[in-house]
Amino acid sequence: MRAIKTILSLKNELPSLPVPPLSSTKSKLLEWVEPLVTKEQFQKTSNVIERFFEENGEAVKLQTKLYEWDQSRTGSWLKPFWVNSYLEHRDHLPYSMNFNILLKNDHYKNRFTIAEMAGQVSFLAAELYHAIIDGDVEQDAVKGKLLDMSQYKYFFRSVRIPKLERDTFYVADFNKKNNHVIILYKNNVYKVQVTNHVGAIYQSHQIAAAIETEILADQDEGINVGIFTTAKRDKAAKAYEMLSTSKLNAEILQAIADSIVIISIDEDSKDSEEAIKNLMLNANNKYFDKTIQMIITKQHELGFNIEHSTVDGTSIAAVISHISKGLKKDFHQAGQTFEIPIVEKRTWELKQESLAMLNQFHDDHLRQKDNYHLQSRVFTDFGAGEIKRMNFSPDAFLHMALQIAQYRTYGRFESVYEPVSVRFFYEGRTECARATSMEKRRLVEAMDHGGESKKVLYSLMQRASAAHSDRIRDCQKGYGVERHMYGLEQMYHLFGPELGLEELPEIFKDEGYLTMRRDFISTSGMAYENVKYRMFGPVVEDGHGMAYIILEDSISINISSYTENKIKGNQLMEHLLQALNELRMIGAKDL
Repeated sequence: MRAIKTILSLKNELPSLPVPPLSSTKSKLLEWVEPLVTKEQFQKTSNVIERFFEENGEAVKLQTKLYEWDQSRTGSWLKPFWVNSYLEHRDHLPYSMNFNILLKNDHYKNRFTIAEMAGQVSFLAAELYHAIIDGDVEQDAVKGKLLDMSQYKYFFRSVRIPKLERDTFYVADFNKKNNHVIILYKNNVYKVQVTNHVGAIYQSHQIAAAIETEILADQDEGINVGIFTTAKRDKAAKAYEMLSTSKLNAEILQAIADSIVIISIDEDSKDSEEAIKNLMLNANNKYFDKTIQMIITKQHELGFNIEHSTVDGTSIAAVISHISKGLKKDFHQAGQTFEIPIVEKRTWELKQESLAMLNQFHDDHLRQKDNYHLQSRVFTDFGAGEIKRMNFSPDAFLHMALQIAQYRTYGRFESVYEPVSVRFFYEGRTECARATSMEKRRLVEAMDHGGESKKVLYSLMQRASAAHSDRIRDCQKGYGVERHMYGLEQMYHLFGPELGLEELPEIFKDEGYLTMRRDFISTSGMAYENVKYRMFGPVVEDGHGMAYIILEDSISINISSYTENKIKGNQLMEHLLQALNELRMIGAKDL
């Protein structure tokens, strides 16, 4: 085990995120744009790229500033820009920014009452928080290479706070004493102590007993004040400010901020498919600004709604793993004190103006949630095991199938966003690997035009898979395209006049470049063993969000669309499932 300051700041052991050389980004930029545009547009974009990267040109000036920026910082050169991109986001968080995870509950669905499950989850969250404080957590690593763990300090006792133009992010100082969770039930707010005045964690069954008698026995319906976190951010900021004028409300908002996590009791979801949708679209008993919000359904399923500004899917896996493993263990933990935890019901002070505002948010939310179509499927014909036996990367295999599905659904090749973790670097978060490539395009065209032998198609699959994996590896090394170009663009915004650049360089307005940057299908893949479904919203109105989990014998596929694009979303799912089996037939060993 490592000391806490080493766990949360591996700066002395992890390298800094590199600033890629211009030559690398130039060649990759051409390669990434080509499959997405016409030959005529590609030539135009190529000319723009040549001008941007010419000797002593705009790229060179911006790169020089980016090097200086990098040298002036102790952390990642990208971090302040990346955090700003989240906090300056002005759209509705639940549909456009947060992500959702629903666990499998096979091992504990019949073991707990709702109160027992809430008590267990409260204990486990406090236990992990204490482990982080003590430095008693396992070091994240992949194949022996250390991963950055700086996101761990943002997991608990943290919240996003809406402000006009740019939100802020609050995280409490590490402290074991007098900690609590917030439980939302029937739209009421309950503050439940989980540690005492010396920092000892209450036993889970004692927490459960307090929840049963003080919360679940209370059948009074409250007012859904948390609905304001569904609004666009400037409207949410005005609501937050209005609520805060009351000392009582300000105390509740601070209690929410200081809580280890929020635990929401979902009485609406009847099954897993409804539960994953309700994680994103149902605003009852929710507060979407909280970093970690855990939702317990009446079917004893556990879901997570995660606010994305400071944490990513790869880091939050530590929380999911700890909670999931803890729920499989024996119910009673020894705990550290036999005291009975205190439960406080906190009631909002709402004037007529505030009530009218909340009612409007409620109506707006109902209209907004109807704009989304969500679907989840678990593909069980095969999974990562068989794909590896065919000598393909499971992720590359899935993305080859997705390109086939996209082409058959839309008759064209659009840009596909795939995040790649760069946690090998200090304060590293993600790079983007655009998953549409010429190699995949050639495979798709060969399959759909017909006439090619299985041997030729298998060869095209091999090339497409290798190109996909090479792109991922480049991104993992910090040599992607998009974050570097984003950094160069930020240098213009900060130092343009100083560099003699009076206008935004034409590359950032070029149609081909913008086509590459457009997240027509935004994807995210994880290999969580204990997760059934994941979900997040589409990025563009005519596109889709797709979260997938590739396990040994199955693939969980979750596609979101705007309702007006529902038919295309359904077609994309069916074409994807068909394409997976078609690729399996080609990749089988009997060539």
